[in-house]
Amino acid sequence: MRAALVDSQGRIIGRGAIDTLPESGIDNARMRLARLLESARATAPDGAEVVGVGVSTAGPIRPATGTYNHPPNLTGWHGKTMKPSLAESLGIPVWIGHDATLAALAETRFGDHIGAENLIYVTISTGVGGGIIANGEMVTGATGGAGEVGHITVRPGAYSCNVGCDGCFEGNASGPAIARAARDRFQNDGPLAVLAGGDPMNITSQMVFDAADEGDTVAQEVVDITIENIGIGLGGLMNTFDPEALVIGGGVVQGLQRHWERLNASVVEHALPRYENGVPLTATRLGDDVSLLGAAQLAFREARKL
Repeated sequence: MRAALVDSQGRIIGRGAIDTLPESGIDNARMRLARLLESARATAPDGAEVVGVGVSTAGPIRPATGTYNHPPNLTGWHGKTMKPSLAESLGIPVWIGHDATLAALAETRFGDHIGAENLIYVTISTGVGGGIIANGEMVTGATGGAGEVGHITVRPGAYSCNVGCDGCFEGNASGPAIARAARDRFQNDGPLAVLAGGDPMNITSQMVFDAADEGDTVAQEVVDITIENIGIGLGGLMNTFDPEALVIGGGVVQGLQRHWERLNASVVEHALPRYENGVPLTATRLGDDVSLLGAAQLAFREARKL
């Protein structure tokens, strides 16, 4: 968990971080997060007003109540919320949103697409998630579950994700999915074997991209398939939402940037003819701060409504 004091211009004044420890329960996490937020608030300049707290979190989650709905990586948090108790302990309003949705919001305020009213943000990392801004508003869906783009089908009959979606984006293009595909094709020679120390269980997505650069045929095959899978997923999003900008972030993007022209071509190939001259695809420049900035922007937007 990370906390920061952010001003309305996106300047980060104070920050800190602690382990999430989801297995210790949501109440334990809430108490430790409150202390972290108090430390961040203590860095405020004299006379500065803290208008509230924005929380950017993995989901699925109902933004209005902050209630989790079977979150795969937050064990035991289903049906629970920290929003009321966190607001009570801090004495200021608390607003909660899905991390990818708030990342999309941050891109429209602080990224390379300031003022964009139709923008899609896709994170490709441990999982694949998405955030949608349409006509200037965050799209959250009926229960807060909008943006789960990681579970759209890109390669039927291929790998499934951890929740069992056959051939989905997350199961075939996330960091762990790239490593899994390379392990299944592992050979005991070549650059990938050297990087992994001879043990396929050591393979990471970064190793796959590095080995591909060194001419490893197995790694190159996995990178080729990954780029195609991502092109199918992103092309489908372009066709569905017609955004001004499609921004990608997450740990896998570092490797993808070495193959940017091929990635663009793959998206164009799987998009409608209106994109034959190119797609508005960019990589975020906000880095790990994108969720902090999105959470802060949520707080400022909601505080203006009070």
